[in-house]
Amino acid sequence: MKVVKIGGNALKNIDINVLKQLQTWLAEDETVVLVHGAGPMVDDALAHAKLPVKKVAGLRYTDEATLKVMVNVVQTQVWPMLHHVLGQAHLSPTRLTDGVVAKIKDAGKFGAVGEIDSITTTLMAGQLYVIGPLVSSAPGELLNVNADEIALAFARHFKADTLYFLTDVAGVLDQNQQVLSKLSPTVAATLMSQEVVTGGMFIKLQAAFMAMQVGVQKIQMGRDFQVGTKLVLGDQE
Repeated sequence: MKVVKIGGNALKNIDINVLKQLQTWLAEDETVVLVHGAGPMVDDALAHAKLPVKKVAGLRYTDEATLKVMVNVVQTQVWPMLHHVLGQAHLSPTRLTDGVVAKIKDAGKFGAVGEIDSITTTLMAGQLYVIGPLVSSAPGELLNVNADEIALAFARHFKADTLYFLTDVAGVLDQNQQVLSKLSPTVAATLMSQEVVTGGMFIKLQAAFMAMQVGVQKIQMGRDFQVGTKLVLGDQE
């Protein structure tokens, strides 16, 4: 099973090679879960509505007005765009809505931000599934769940062999703005402490190394599936 998280910026310019790889995996009867973000589009919509963008520990603080904007952006912009692009590549995704439940994160510290509470859905081989950052709670309220954390939850629950983070950058950058071919927890901690890695990438790396600790064999970050930064535990290759 492959879990692919695609960020908002990368979503707007999906590389043809990414689509071809999805086609190949499905033809090989792989199960693929595509987790999409919406950050840049939500930021643009908030700016248009003259609403502030507030981040707390790298996560978007989501009050009622922000959640309303986010729901509109995801439902009227992101989903139609993604389904159009996938359809052009003759890919037929199934949107995951049932069997995935979220709960409020950290007692509301981030507003209406959630975290995955349970996954009970069944996935079929050779199928492409799509899920975004809006996930319902048990009472049926939509929560904003960080897409990196959703990808981690699915990779962990289904014991995925590979987790990819597709971004609009070539990989994780070092102090000299050079792409690291591989990254260990020790080096990552150094980059974080020096604030070379901050914000969204900080969240991604936290999620990624957690996934490796629970058995995800391969994790890579970059613009496509072929190149980027490979995460490793210790000094392994």
